Amino acid sequence: MTKFSEIEKGALERFVTSADAPIYACRAEVPSEVFGAFGSFFSRNPKDLREHLLDAIEGKIKGHETTEGAENLRKLALGEYVNPSHALRSGLSKAQDFFKQWFGKYGHESIANVVWIPFVGTGVSQMFAKQLAYDQLAFFIEQSTRFVKFDVANLYLDPEIMNCNHRDRYVEILNKAAQTYETFTELAAQYYGKELPFERWLSSKIAQEDPIIKTEEKEKQVAYKRELKAKAFDVARLLLPQAVKTNIAWILDARSTEFDIATWKGHPLAEIKESAKMIEEAGREIAPSILKYTAENNYSGQQLRGFEGALDLELEKSPLQKGVDIISHDPEALDKSLALLLMRSNRSADFSRFYQKAKSFSFEEKIHSLKEIITKHRGPRDQKVDVEEAFDCLGITIQIKSDIGAIRDLRRHQKWDRNEGVYTLDNGFYLPEIVGEFGKEAVQAYTQIMEETSDVEHKIREEHPFAVQYIIPMAAMHSLVMRGGLDQAQYFINLRTQPQGHFSYREDAVNFAEALCKVHPWILGYENYPENKNFNEVYENAPMKSILRPTLDETGWHQ
Repeated sequence: MTKFSEIEKGALERFVTSADAPIYACRAEVPSEVFGAFGSFFSRNPKDLREHLLDAIEGKIKGHETTEGAENLRKLALGEYVNPSHALRSGLSKAQDFFKQWFGKYGHESIANVVWIPFVGTGVSQMFAKQLAYDQLAFFIEQSTRFVKFDVANLYLDPEIMNCNHRDRYVEILNKAAQTYETFTELAAQYYGKELPFERWLSSKIAQEDPIIKTEEKEKQVAYKRELKAKAFDVARLLLPQAVKTNIAWILDARSTEFDIATWKGHPLAEIKESAKMIEEAGREIAPSILKYTAENNYSGQQLRGFEGALDLELEKSPLQKGVDIISHDPEALDKSLALLLMRSNRSADFSRFYQKAKSFSFEEKIHSLKEIITKHRGPRDQKVDVEEAFDCLGITIQIKSDIGAIRDLRRHQKWDRNEGVYTLDNGFYLPEIVGEFGKEAVQAYTQIMEETSDVEHKIREEHPFAVQYIIPMAAMHSLVMRGGLDQAQYFINLRTQPQGHFSYREDAVNFAEALCKVHPWILGYENYPENKNFNEVYENAPMKSILRPTLDETGWHQ
């Protein structure tokens, strides 16, 4: 490893976490393109990335020499650069020529994978958020429907509908949904305030030794009201239409960004098409030499547009009930999972030999082996059963039938393959029991907005089958098909049954746990799933609880 002088170290450590350590990180001052270009050299050049950075600072890169190198080095070492990345740029006098030269020479795709671009979307609709979630490499954080009151006075108005004779119906139903959301936020907050008055709430915090008890009275009141609102939003969010605007921050590699831009340009929704152009423009500010394959991808666009109606079916209305169906699974998952674990822990051999060995064990021996592997060592914070994914080699395909609000959260499990149809109210809507606690008038208002929205949907959708989705509320029942490995299945169930989770997707996660254990009872240590017993009882008496770890308590309060 190259040893650097003190002045070189001082300059380099403006860009990397260490000039000496064999493993280090690049700071934000290293532009994405610079990281991508120098990282790409690894496939052809043994030099450390830090050496390439130093060459750029000193103006020593062939074809990009500069006389400012020594001064760049001195200023960086002394901290005189307001923006250290300027030193790199000045050391690459023909920056874009440099990037184009190396990106073209070393292959575009592998380099584009290591150039990550941070994006922010403000005032985008739920339809945008849904589309972004389908990129499995997009890591994002979105404004929460559970902790933030949404601005329902500022909804996305699709230009396609706003320029047709359905405009008034469209605006009117969105405004009604907004009013109902406001009403239910207040109703729910009042209900929960009566259910858990401040003094009782404070007593529970004292019992939990929550740090809030040491704060001033005003801060306690603020925290209490915040929790009341959060519980209220859990109910009220079911009234939100897809036109409600949100804010999202995400990072995505340049290769996937290219794909999204090219695909989204052919999207049936004007908002997504316009977003593609803005993403392209912003992305090229960060990585102009990388984002080059962004022309509209007609094939991808055809898929998003449903092949222009070639696969359209007219199905009768058929209300969905909450539940999870197992579409496909491997009946030999126990033997194969154990075989994969044996394979990983022994000298390499043909899988079939480990598989035959696992099959030769009795059921008791198989469960004993799993307990030895998992129960003895897996701690409460170990989210994964299997760090090297032997369990994920065995897949399961499920259908989750739930409200769009819950599906919105469950869709974010991006390690799963996911598939779903266009939003509609033809499947009926989810009416949680808690709404009944607000009184008959609340149930009537809730039901009425759903029925009126369904009526408007039918009037609009023949002409605007995709744009009409903006009026569909979060309460509309929907079907999501997902396929993932058994390790991801147990993670999904553990995460989504946490007491602070939303009551709707908690129910979905428990339904999934029950359906999973009925086809794979060995996950709980059973040879056969117990008949005529509810899942809580089945789990409570399970011989093995180290793989599947649902939380079956009542839904809790969240901060």
